Amino acid sequence: MNEVVKVLLVDDEIDFINMMQYWLRQRGFEVDTLYSGEEAVGLVKQNNYHIMFLDLKLPGINGIEVLRGIREFSNIPVIIFSAYGSTDILKEATSLGISGFFAKERGFEEAAKLIQTALRLHKGLSEQEGGHIQDGA
Repeated sequence: MNEVVKVLLVDDEIDFINMMQYWLRQRGFEVDTLYSGEEAVGLVKQNNYHIMFLDLKLPGINGIEVLRGIREFSNIPVIIFSAYGSTDILKEATSLGISGFFAKERGFEEAAKLIQTALRLHKGLSEQEGGHIQDGA
């Protein structure tokens, strides 16, 4: 079965997130965006996202708090992305089960590789090409 990959981007930098959303959509991904962490937990609970990119520094609740909330009910692959990233914060995020880290100064091609790797490792998803996945056997 071929299914469109559903991605959630959570970041307060509107220009960055709009560029990333455009880039991913051009490659066939279905993308939703949020600019703060407060709504992220509820949106993940209500939707069947395949993967999430989550900024560490958000207004209101931060990315670690969002990740803690999501881990109470979901094992969705989460890639942390940030322009900043202290070792302590990344260790905490890793302990909560992240699938990778994307530095904002890197190109979006690296983000696509992280998506591909996370989906391959995630239960039931074997291949990802463009913005589509196929159920694994």
